[in-house]
Amino acid sequence: MRGGGDGGRHRRHEGVEGGDGLRAGGPLLPRPRADGALRRDAGRRSKRAGLPPCGRPQGEAGAASVIRSTLHNHTTLCDGRSTPEAMVRAAVAAGFSDLGFSAHSPAPFDAGSLRSEAAYRETLLALRQKYAGVIRIAIGMEQDFLAPVARRADYDFLIGSVHFLRVDGAHHAVDWDKERFGALLQAVGGPLAAVRAYYASVVDMVRTQRPDVVGHFDLIVKFNAEGRFFEEDAAYRRIALEALDAVIESGCVPELNASGFRWRGRPNPDGFLLRRLREKNRLLTLQADCHDAGDLLRFLPEGAEALRQAGFRSALQWIGGAWQEVGL
Repeated sequence: MRGGGDGGRHRRHEGVEGGDGLRAGGPLLPRPRADGALRRDAGRRSKRAGLPPCGRPQGEAGAASVIRSTLHNHTTLCDGRSTPEAMVRAAVAAGFSDLGFSAHSPAPFDAGSLRSEAAYRETLLALRQKYAGVIRIAIGMEQDFLAPVARRADYDFLIGSVHFLRVDGAHHAVDWDKERFGALLQAVGGPLAAVRAYYASVVDMVRTQRPDVVGHFDLIVKFNAEGRFFEEDAAYRRIALEALDAVIESGCVPELNASGFRWRGRPNPDGFLLRRLREKNRLLTLQADCHDAGDLLRFLPEGAEALRQAGFRSALQWIGGAWQEVGL
């Protein structure tokens, strides 16, 4: 979850049709193997054998000690408030075994995005070397659907997110502020049209870009606390659930983005979506979407509780370059 630039035009989505829901056409693409500095296994591991001990997080009362790593973290290299090294130090203090960085992919229409992929990698590779043997550092990217990275192989993981809709040649931010979100709704043609366009973008993203993680799946509701802009009614839920089914089919890992608690007192995805994921036996990864070293664990206990309430007993964490299933 992030701030962004202004302007936008929703891209036409070939093979995705509207109505009250979405129908994605065409076969799923084969999932590419990532070739980043940390190789990951083809399947997730279900046991915790061999993991380094995890100290109790400091300064975060009630945070679950099973949290050993997070991937969705932003620094001063994009729109974060803490330096990369400050984040590393906070992760070490929290007892993490692994820490991922996921700057916003460079985009000329996004003032909060990364400016240089080369400088980003150089900075993080230096930190990886400096903290070798202390904590493992994964170099990733939060790739906006409209701003893919130049070379996927340069990264250990990609988080795929839809932060903008392109409408008549301009890029409208989904999650910048209430005023710009209202402008987005007007530009697209109303709330239901915006909901369809947003979730069509998510479906298009998982089918064509195949990110490792799907970021804040239902970001479209960020500013919609108490139905401020639209009703999250049966029509909305049908569209969201059909898009979620496409995510499940794609094999991409959905995240529980705990920063939703900050905005509307609940996570992304919302409870009815978490229950669908549970019905389909699709595990999530628990992420803070951190922009400040002091918030590295913020709302993660609430996120873990939301997963438990939806029926989950475990989640996925990125440990040693691979997904590992850990208990909640």
